[in-house]
Amino acid sequence: MISQIVLFFTAALISLLITYPVIAGSRFFKTRQYIRAEGPQSHLNKAGTPIMGGVGFGLAILIMVLIFVNVEMDFRYAAILLLMFAFAGIGLFDDLTKTIKKQNLGLNFWQKIFLQSAFAALFSFFLVSIGYHQQTGWLNYIYFGEPLLYMLGSTFIIVGAANATNLTDGLNGLLAGTGGLAFLFFAVIAHRLQMIDAMSVCLIAAGSVLAFLFYNFPKAQIFMGDTGSLALGALLAGIAVLLHQELRLIVIGGVFVLEALSVIVQVACYKLFKRRLFRMSPLHHHFELLGFKEVPVVLGFWSLGLIFGVAGVLLW
Repeated sequence: MISQIVLFFTAALISLLITYPVIAGSRFFKTRQYIRAEGPQSHLNKAGTPIMGGVGFGLAILIMVLIFVNVEMDFRYAAILLLMFAFAGIGLFDDLTKTIKKQNLGLNFWQKIFLQSAFAALFSFFLVSIGYHQQTGWLNYIYFGEPLLYMLGSTFIIVGAANATNLTDGLNGLLAGTGGLAFLFFAVIAHRLQMIDAMSVCLIAAGSVLAFLFYNFPKAQIFMGDTGSLALGALLAGIAVLLHQELRLIVIGGVFVLEALSVIVQVACYKLFKRRLFRMSPLHHHFELLGFKEVPVVLGFWSLGLIFGVAGVLLW
C-alpha cells in the first residue's frame, strides 16, 4: 500500500514539473483562452490565459503508466491510454482551432460527437474482442451479453462522461478537484476488486490531476482546455467500464451528471416553453449569477463531489 501512495505523489511531482514548461509553451505559441461575450462578466479578466494544460497532466499519466503498469502483458491498459489520448487529440484540435479563429468556437457539436463515438466504439470493440461483454457486470446484465448492445452501451457511457467533464470545466479548479476525487474513489473500488493495475492507473491519474490545481486554483496560470477535460472524462469512464462499475460512475461522477443535466434541462425548457430554468448553464454559472463568488462555488462543488464519491463507494 505504501508503494501505491508513493505512486500518487510521484505522479503529482511529475505533473507539476511538466506543466510548468507547458505554460511557457502556451504563452509562446499564444494558445490562449477566448471568453464568450454572453458568459459571466466576472470571467472577462480570464481572457488570454494559456490553455492546453491537459497536455501537462496527460503526459504525466502516460509516463507513469508506461513505467509502473504492465501494459505489455495486459493490453487493456494500453487500450485505455490510447482512448485517453484519442480524446485528448480531439480536444487539442479544438483548442488550436479556437486559437486560430481567436474566439471560443472550435469544432461544432456533431463533429465532436462523431469523432468521440468513433474512438469510444473502437475501445468498446477491443473489449468485446477479449470477451468483456460475457463477464459479470451491470452492462452485461442490461444487454444480456450481446456484443453489439454492449458496444453501444459502453460507447454511450464514454462519450457521455467525456462531454459531462468538458461541461464541468468552467471555473478555476472545478474539474481538476472533482475529477481528482473521482479517480481516488475508483482507486478504492479497484483495490476492493483486487485489480492492482487499475488501482495504480487511478492513483496516477488522481495525483497528476490534483497537482494541476497548483497552477489552476484559485487563480489560473493555465486552463486544462478541451485537451484535458475530454481526456479526463474518457479515462474515468474507461476505468469504470474496465472495472464493470458503470453504475458507480453515475454516483461518483454525480457532479458531472448534474452539470450535464443542467444543460439538457435548460435547452429543453427553452425549446418547449421559451423559458430558462437556470440563469445560465452549466450549473456552476447559475450560482455565479446568483451572486456567489467563484472560489466558494468551486469549494461547494468539491464538497458535493466528496459526498457523491463516498456514497458511490459505500452504498452497495
